[in-house]
Amino acid sequence: MAERRRAGFAVPLRNREFRALWSAELLSIGGDQIARVALSLLVFKETSSAALTALTYALTFIPAVLGGFLLSGLADRYPRRAVLVATDVVRAFLAAAMALPGLPLPVLWACVAVLSAAAGPFKAAQSALLPQVLGREDFPAGLALRQFTGQVAQVVAFGAGGLVLTLIEPHLGMLVNGCTFVLSAVIILKGVSERSASRTDTEQGEPAHAPTRTWFLLYALVLLVGFYVVPEGLAVPYGHALGISAFGIGLLLAADPLGSAIGAWLTSRFPLPATPLAALVFAVLAGLPLAACVFEPGVVASIVLWAASGAVSTAFLIQVQTVVVDLVPDARRGGVMGRMSTCLQCSQGVAILGGGLAAQQFGPFRAVAAAGAVAIGVAAGVGVLWALTRSRRRAGSERGSANEDVLDHQSLLVIDGPSSQRTDCLDGPPAENTPTTAPTGGPPGDASASSMQVRAPSGDKRPTSRTERIWHVTRWKIWSLPGHVLGYVLGVEAAAVLLLLLDGFRPVERADLVRFGILVGLGLVAAEVTRAVEQMRRRFSDTPHVNMSSVWTLAAALLLTPALAAAVATILYGHLWARSWRRISGMSLYRVAFSVSSVIVSCCAASILAARLPAVGALTDIDEATLLGLILVILCYWVVNSALVAAVIALSPGRRSVGSLVGSWSENILEFATLCVGVLVALLIAWRPLALVFVMVPLYVLTRSVLVRQLETAATTDRKTGLLNAETWKTLAENEVGKARGHRAPVGVLMIDVDKFKSVNDTYGHLAGDRVLRVLAQTIVDSVRSYDICARFGGEEFVVLLPGADTAKATEVADRVCSAVRAMRFDEESAMGDLRLSVSIGVAAYPEAGEDVGDLLVAADNVLFAAKDAGRDRVRSLSTNSRRLP
Repeated sequence: MAERRRAGFAVPLRNREFRALWSAELLSIGGDQIARVALSLLVFKETSSAALTALTYALTFIPAVLGGFLLSGLADRYPRRAVLVATDVVRAFLAAAMALPGLPLPVLWACVAVLSAAAGPFKAAQSALLPQVLGREDFPAGLALRQFTGQVAQVVAFGAGGLVLTLIEPHLGMLVNGCTFVLSAVIILKGVSERSASRTDTEQGEPAHAPTRTWFLLYALVLLVGFYVVPEGLAVPYGHALGISAFGIGLLLAADPLGSAIGAWLTSRFPLPATPLAALVFAVLAGLPLAACVFEPGVVASIVLWAASGAVSTAFLIQVQTVVVDLVPDARRGGVMGRMSTCLQCSQGVAILGGGLAAQQFGPFRAVAAAGAVAIGVAAGVGVLWALTRSRRRAGSERGSANEDVLDHQSLLVIDGPSSQRTDCLDGPPAENTPTTAPTGGPPGDASASSMQVRAPSGDKRPTSRTERIWHVTRWKIWSLPGHVLGYVLGVEAAAVLLLLLDGFRPVERADLVRFGILVGLGLVAAEVTRAVEQMRRRFSDTPHVNMSSVWTLAAALLLTPALAAAVATILYGHLWARSWRRISGMSLYRVAFSVSSVIVSCCAASILAARLPAVGALTDIDEATLLGLILVILCYWVVNSALVAAVIALSPGRRSVGSLVGSWSENILEFATLCVGVLVALLIAWRPLALVFVMVPLYVLTRSVLVRQLETAATTDRKTGLLNAETWKTLAENEVGKARGHRAPVGVLMIDVDKFKSVNDTYGHLAGDRVLRVLAQTIVDSVRSYDICARFGGEEFVVLLPGADTAKATEVADRVCSAVRAMRFDEESAMGDLRLSVSIGVAAYPEAGEDVGDLLVAADNVLFAAKDAGRDRVRSLSTNSRRLP
């Protein structure tokens, strides 16, 4: 085995199927580069337009991004060899069509766009097929060889393409590209064995879906790669800053590819442990050489640093792909790897663009160093989140599944939203401190009602009046927090005070007082206008809470001194507590104090950053530098506040997921929207204060829209499973059947019942049963098509509407659901480690089974009972016999 590992690139080349895939990839790369050069020459020759030539060249990249996101799933739905051959045939046909003389330019562009989009499923199928071909042991060596030869092939193909096109016409160059696709398809047909579609032969022990924290880690690791290519985009200004010639700039450009080739070779010679932690370590190491560029090293030192970063980042990229293979089930691997490859390309483009803007503002040395520093910080942050959520998950699993659910509902901390809007996240003591009297305020059954009350020690008289409760310090609810949580809360409050003292309370000018009055006045008016909405949102929802106070606090950080910005935050949050939150169960005063402190720290950080950016500090005009600076200020405000809140959530007892630490996507989007409005408020106050009246109405509508979204979600969603409820499903189903009647299309219905679910509740408890229902619901969603409509019909019954599916297609989907449920496994550490589930499914379809939704449900329910009578764990339809997959 040791000799085999030392063989380097020879290991994968011994594999016949890998050689076929590798050769086909090299042919595709060569043909693509020749086609790009030929297209540019052809369009410029016919139009003499640089803009149209650039547009044509861009069409070879932009549709590839869309194809990667939208079409990568084909690599999981169909046999991967068939996907590779089909995309090669399609691209060969399009390339041959583009070789026709006199082809109109719009038709040429359409062919280019479709040909580029077809590269998405090709890459996805190829990436997902490699682990099957090579096996887990040789897969990293195969990746290293592809990385090495891929970069060399691109450079050689560009040079060879220019040479070839000096000898032949551009139309013939397109024909050469088509021939490479045909040859690639033939090589794959001859050299790669046929395999069935991945989703139909998933192993029974394979999980149906990965946890949210896994997806977060994988995509975060992929997006990190963009930071490491920033030096390539800044090589020219970097070389000019060093005062070197074009030859020296060429050496700088060659440093990263050279280091990448060396890193790929070393990775194949010395295999590394492929774990998320190891990948994060390499991500940090890859950023260190770039961060060292802040010291403005010479030419030789810069080349060495860039090459070192390229070598380590290549090892990091190979590890990331290996981790993806380990963590993602084969049934999902094609779509995941295809989309991750597209994300990698996008991150590189965005990072280079951001690096260029930063170089224009701060210089190329600092821009390259900033890219390395950001990569280090992001990698470290992702590592901390991964470790925290994993430790919480392990701690929760040790308590048993029933205790997990209790802790989830009676935790010391309630997740209350991202950013300054989510700083009011602290709850009271544990639920075992049951109040001696019923709490007042808050909706019936509020989960935080009991957890916010402190039981008085025996023998003590509990203070009853409000004055006694305020001044009886030893009775404050904050002291009931665990010691480490209490220390962190007090530490954040002390940090806020310390930052204000270090600021020294700079002299306040009259203009500052005017702006202070405008911000406080408008903030109070907005809070009063939306007070009823804010109270309803607070009482109604247990999802992360987002208020709109950052509109005014961020504007204060941009316009005022830190002391005045702190005063704005204190006044606005004090008003929110007094007018909106005080009578809501769980909203204690110490929570508001923590909220204010975290907002003050965020304002100070944003104010310090704005002061160091002259264009932002002045706000006299909006140019590229000002725009970039404002974006950095928004990110600084959000990162600081999110980090403070994530830390207090992570310190709390119970299981914590990545979503609870960083917030959901919708909540973060809402937060960024309020921060952007805050920037607009600051600009209007600096330029045209009277125009602020136009901000108030959109702000009110934005606040109400969030409440409407929460109400819609609650009205249409089953709270236990997250699926639609039965009434909403029936409404959507009736609309879909009506459309199908007009277009004479079929509609399928699945009625799903969990076999012997009562035994789950009897054995593990009802809280564990609720958890099983959530997992079952997610498994069903993952097993059906993305546009199918799933709902909880009642109890342990689920129903699925399948638009455009006849009985045969609906039965195929039902078989997939049945297999996925049978393959479900729970944590081995929990009490449900040995739990095995199955479902019985009845299938009916319009119009064979009935003309309306009621008839379809009755028919599906009848055949469901037939499936249960036939022995359960099987699918039955009106037109097929019952069957149970082996």
